[in-house]
Amino acid sequence: MEEWLFSLPVVWLAVVIFTAVGLVTYALHATVARLAVGQWTRVFKGVSPGMLPPLGVVFGLFVAFVASQVWVDQERATAAVNREASALSTVVFLSASFPGRPEAELRSFIQQHIQQAAMQEWPMMAKQTATLSITPTALAGAMKLALSLTPSGPGQMTAQREITNALETALDARRQRVSVSQSHVNAVKWTGLLVQAICTLLAIAMVHCDDRRTSAIAMGIFAAGIAVAVFMIASHDRPFGGKISVGPGPLLQVLPEAAASRTEFDHTIALQLAAVLRSARAVISDQQDNINERRVNKNLTADRIIEAVKADYAKTIGQSIPTLDPSSLEGGLLQAELQAIRDVMDRAQPLINDPKRGFKGFIPAAFTHLVAEDFNRKVGDLAYLKLTAPPELVRNPRNYPDVWEDKTIKGKLQAAKWEKGSYVTDETELDGKKAYRLLIPEYYEPSCLACHGEPKGELDKTGGKMEGGKLGDLGGAISVGIYLQ
Repeated sequence: MEEWLFSLPVVWLAVVIFTAVGLVTYALHATVARLAVGQWTRVFKGVSPGMLPPLGVVFGLFVAFVASQVWVDQERATAAVNREASALSTVVFLSASFPGRPEAELRSFIQQHIQQAAMQEWPMMAKQTATLSITPTALAGAMKLALSLTPSGPGQMTAQREITNALETALDARRQRVSVSQSHVNAVKWTGLLVQAICTLLAIAMVHCDDRRTSAIAMGIFAAGIAVAVFMIASHDRPFGGKISVGPGPLLQVLPEAAASRTEFDHTIALQLAAVLRSARAVISDQQDNINERRVNKNLTADRIIEAVKADYAKTIGQSIPTLDPSSLEGGLLQAELQAIRDVMDRAQPLINDPKRGFKGFIPAAFTHLVAEDFNRKVGDLAYLKLTAPPELVRNPRNYPDVWEDKTIKGKLQAAKWEKGSYVTDETELDGKKAYRLLIPEYYEPSCLACHGEPKGELDKTGGKMEGGKLGDLGGAISVGIYLQ
């Protein structure tokens, strides 16, 4: 099965599968009906009706054989995630046995692991690119910390032992979910299932070749069964990337207990703001051909884009954008960001629907910058959002990194030993005020290289000079700040 098929919404996946099965069934019915003249009628009628039950049984066995793998993979994935969440919850609970700095650090490690799993590992598992070579640095740090603790009594000795056992369980559960994320129904199994279905349909058509209506009814009923079986298997295939996939919800449920401090609360808000901005940029990237088309009434309205952003966020994170009280800090900031996206799209309608212009210049980077600026105008005394990059890659002067961003990019994100994809957090100054800051690296994807790739120095379609970047190079960073009240 092709990647594009698995990326379709459930409704469209069903439409495509039922349509494809229907067309194949019609083609087989029409072909046999056309050939069933003269001596071929006798040949086709010579096919014994007794063949149909065995063929149907064999097809059913194929379905059971393939479906059993899918159901088992789903169960393994769910069990691994629940086991990991339970182990992490145990660590959070027992960390109270070591009050003070050890407790805070253990909780911080667990929260970091959960956020990395939800923000980074889940999208990779959905694409089946996650591997066990990726070290869970947060869990490793928690294990190192737990082993370094010096118990002051029997109670702490027991707690230390249980914490290390729980961390070992979490590591093992993570290995299991990453391993099972690679599982899917391979081409050989799909081919065998579909060939057997076609053979059965062909046999039905031959047995009833002298009565087209009976043939059409019999083939239609069996084809509906085929389509249902294929849809059920396809929708559940790939436990972390299919239409009915396992999300990080159980892990995220551990966060409320882990996020005991204001810093941890701000960390959650900052990650949510960054995730929404990433989803919005991804949607605009996917719509570039539509945006640059020379026509009007493209229906790229703010409402449509907002719905697409919510769908991308849910697919990437594994849960919907939280619906929160707008009067709360978290709810107000999320609402302000969505409103900024809406306002930018409303202002861009004349440009997007200009039939006289081909390339509009309404690219993901420009869109993200406009959203961030609009967001900052709305909530400038509460939070800060910005798309920045290493100074040598910045094209818009307003996106130049400030002192902390520049130091962090050069000292950490561009360091040879920096673990790719890891983000940086800090409590430091932002515009003269104390703030919790988050910097998430962004790496060049194939769509980025059209403007930022090679040959270096040549002008791209926007009129800027290409940087000579390569796939996977650091191309920028999303900077988020939450002012500490």
